[in-house]
Amino acid sequence: MGRSTSTSSSISLVLIFVLSVDLFGGNLRANAVTPLIEKACENTGVRDFCYNIMENDPVAPWAKTKLDLEYITLRLAQDNYQTVHRKVWTITANETNPEYKQIYRKCLHQYNLLKSEFRNLIETVLVNGNIDLAAQAASNPIFVCERYLMTPGVPNPISEDNKYMMYFFDLMRDMYFTPF
Repeated sequence: MGRSTSTSSSISLVLIFVLSVDLFGGNLRANAVTPLIEKACENTGVRDFCYNIMENDPVAPWAKTKLDLEYITLRLAQDNYQTVHRKVWTITANETNPEYKQIYRKCLHQYNLLKSEFRNLIETVLVNGNIDLAAQAASNPIFVCERYLMTPGVPNPISEDNKYMMYFFDLMRDMYFTPF
C-alpha cells in the first residue's frame, strides 16, 4: 500500500514538472530583454521586430557585445532565408500557370543569389567590416524579387516573407550604426 502511494506521488510530481516546463520557458522569455538587447532594439527602425526575434531566441540573452548580437541576428536571418527559399522553390515547382511560374522562377533565382550575399555578410561580420554595405547588397535580390512580383495580376505569396527578410537587413544596418 505504501509503495503505490509513493509511486503515485512520484508520477504526480513528474506530471506537475512536465506541465510547468512551458510556464518556466515563458518566464525565461519574459526576462530575456537585457540592457544590450534593449539598446539595440530601441535604436532601430524595426523596433518591434527586433524585440520579437531577440525575445524568442534562447541565445540572445547571453549576448555580451554588439558583435554577439550581430552574429545572432545574422544566424536568425540565415534561418529565415532558408525557410523562405524552400517556400519560393515549392511555390515555383507547384505553379501550373506558365506566366506565374516564369515570375516565380525569376524570384527563386534572386533567392539563389541571396545565398552568396549571406556568405559576404558572414565574412563582413568576421572582419568587422562595413555591415551597412553588405546588408544593402543582400537587400538587392529581395527588391528585385518584389519588383517581379508587382506584375499586375500575379499573386505575391511571399510578400510578408520578403518584408521580414528586409527587416533583418535593416536591423543589421541599424546595429552597425548604433554605438554600444
